[in-house]
Amino acid sequence: MVVTNGSRLVLVVWIFLALILMQSYTANLSSILTVNQLQPTIPSIKELRKSYVGYQNHSFVKGFLINQLGFQESMLKPYCSVDDYQEALSKGSENEGVSAIFDEIPYIKLFLAQYTTGYLMVGPTYRTDGLGFALPIGSPMVANFSRAILNFTQRKYMNSLEKKYFGMVSIDQDETGAVSSASPSLTSRSFAGLFIIISIIVLLALLSSKIHILRRLIQRYIFSNSGDIAHPPQINNVEENHNSNQNNRDESIEEGILEGRSS
Repeated sequence: MVVTNGSRLVLVVWIFLALILMQSYTANLSSILTVNQLQPTIPSIKELRKSYVGYQNHSFVKGFLINQLGFQESMLKPYCSVDDYQEALSKGSENEGVSAIFDEIPYIKLFLAQYTTGYLMVGPTYRTDGLGFALPIGSPMVANFSRAILNFTQRKYMNSLEKKYFGMVSIDQDETGAVSSASPSLTSRSFAGLFIIISIIVLLALLSSKIHILRRLIQRYIFSNSGDIAHPPQINNVEENHNSNQNNRDESIEEGILEGRSS
C-alpha cells in the first residue's frame, strides 16, 4: 500500500517514465516497419531497360547509361530540376513519366531531402571519373592538395556539410547496393536526461523518507528518556513502601517466634 507522499511521488514518476518509453518505442517500431515496406517496384537494371528512365540534362549520365548499362537512347528522358524528377516519378513509365532516375548521389540526396516519403535511393553505386585538380608535374603542391582533400573528406566536416546542404536523408545506400535505413534508433542515451531527472527525484524521495523515519526514532527516544526522568520519585516511594512492609513482616515474624517460645 502506498502510504507516504514520497511513495506516491515515486509511483507517479515511474508511471510517467513507462508511458514515455512505451510511446517512443511504439513510434520507432512503426517507422521501422514503414521503412521496411518501402521497396523498389523494379528491382534490377535488366527490367529497367524495358521502361523509361530519367537523367539530369546536360550531364555525363546519358552517355554512361548508353555505353555502360546498355540503355537505348529512345528510353531516356532528360530533366532539369528536382520538381521535374518528382513529377516524372509520380506519373510512372506507363503515363509519360519514368520508372527511375539515374543521377549523381549528391543530387539524389537533394531530391530525397525535399521529398522524404515514397522514394528510395537504391544501388548498386557506379563509380565514374569525377572532378580533380590539375597541377604541373613535380609541383610541391600535389602532396599538400592530396593531404588536405583526405583530411577534409575523412573527418566530421563531410557529415556536417551533408546535414547543412542536403538535410537528414532518411534512406541511403552502401557500396554493395543494399538499401539501409538511416533513421536513428532509440538507445539508453536517447533517454539519458529523463533517467537522470527521475533518479534525482527518487533519491530525494528516499532521502526524505529516511529523514522522516530518523526524526520519529529520535522523538521516541527523547520521549522515553523524559519519561524515565519524571518517574523516579514514584519508584522510590514504591521501594520505601516495599521496605517498610518487609520490615513489618519481619517484626511480626519475630513476635510470633517469641510468643511461640514463651508459650
